[in-house]
Amino acid sequence: MPEFDEVEDFPSDQDNLKDFPTLNWKGLIFTGIEPSEMRGCLEELEKRVGWMPIESFEYDISRNRSYDIKANWALYVDNYLEGFHIPFVHKDLNSVLDYDNYQTELFDGGVLQIGIANEAESTFEIPEDSPDFGLSVAAYYYWIFPGLMLNFYPWGLSVNLVVPLSVDQSRIIYQGFVWNKEMLGKGAGGDLDKVELEDQEIVEATQRGVSSQTYDRGRYSPAKETGVHHFHQILTS
Repeated sequence: MPEFDEVEDFPSDQDNLKDFPTLNWKGLIFTGIEPSEMRGCLEELEKRVGWMPIESFEYDISRNRSYDIKANWALYVDNYLEGFHIPFVHKDLNSVLDYDNYQTELFDGGVLQIGIANEAESTFEIPEDSPDFGLSVAAYYYWIFPGLMLNFYPWGLSVNLVVPLSVDQSRIIYQGFVWNKEMLGKGAGGDLDKVELEDQEIVEATQRGVSSQTYDRGRYSPAKETGVHHFHQILTS
């Protein structure tokens, strides 16, 4: 610091910037006040998608995006975690996925949604030691509390960050890491920009709806909203 020559006992350790611990999983760096809380989530990731060579995925700056939307961050997460809207909001995505076999699994601190592909669509080549061997998986959608989404496709990984800006404003940040360039533009991860814009439209409409004085919350669907219910339990615990 300039102009601090006269300050006694400066600098001291108390004047240093704070250090935050980090966790490294396959080249992905996680940090925060308590990143150790991520360990359980990383164990889930390792069990399900640890067979992928994630540490060799190539960062692709051309896939970076940032969207500001007029909606509370929690509504964006709600939308991500429920399967209701896929056939109605994402017509192209729905044509790729087998909606009837869409799967949702809960774990401490997060939710995994597994998109099963329709016949002849792009899928992972899943090894025999994976719990999903034999399934035609088009995408693994991981949400980790509060606003981290790791979306694995046969072409690679899309990282989504949901950042609250205010009670009714959020920023969605996309970053891409490519595994197989030949799979880009195909399958469930073929046109993420279109899917994102469709999500924004429905989430902003939901924001307007819940802002109504006549709004009251509804019930949870046991078939399609187990992820949403899990999120709300974490949020209010």
